[in-house]
Amino acid sequence: MAAAGVMERVSAALAAGDYGAVCGLLDEAELEALAPWGPEGGGAGGGGADGAAAGAAAADGGAAAAAGTAAWPAALHLLSHVYAGNLADARLLLKRMPEGVRADPQVAAAARLLQCAWQGSGEGVWRALRGHPWSGPAGQLAEALGERLRARQLDLVAAAYSHISAARLAALCGCSEADALACATGRGWRPAAAAADASGAAGGAAEGLAVIEVVPPPSGRGQLDTLAALEQLSVVMMQLE
Repeated sequence: MAAAGVMERVSAALAAGDYGAVCGLLDEAELEALAPWGPEGGGAGGGGADGAAAGAAAADGGAAAAAGTAAWPAALHLLSHVYAGNLADARLLLKRMPEGVRADPQVAAAARLLQCAWQGSGEGVWRALRGHPWSGPAGQLAEALGERLRARQLDLVAAAYSHISAARLAALCGCSEADALACATGRGWRPAAAAADASGAAGGAAEGLAVIEVVPPPSGRGQLDTLAALEQLSVVMMQLE
């Protein structure tokens, strides 16, 4: 499979919204020695814009025709592993990349995002996503990653909160308070002012602070047993710290 063929399949996956398939396609191609650093990860590489990062592919056996210069979407490759939740694989991939490839601004931005995700810094991940002008296929996947993370955070909030301030929700979702309120409305959550007037339990919010009443989604399954529920709550709270 030639490098051009790999990118055709990757482009098709992105166009279809099958973002989880991208890391597998690029991993497979890397194993076939189509990455700029060659089959053993030791070749010298040059970093260009993502989707056009060029490096000298190491020739096995010294065949110049087999070496050549290959284009490789290194930032996209890193982001695809973050999207799939394969943080350990992403770290190993970053270590395989030559310094020239890691020096590319878009690859460096993906590496910063990976580091924040590895450290469990949700705010750091949002800063890394918003702080770089992503372009090309990496930009498309970065946008999809942001949407996926935001949906995941909303799911965690629904499981752990009965009320939450708009400011806190915005911080968790990496967006403005207005956008956070729009996300809440889209989930059927509502302003908690009426509930606060009735019960005085709007989370101790100060006057003028927007507070949202979190409406959990209806469950289509039976209730979890006590131990399973406790384990699930522990995971949720660790994610929200």
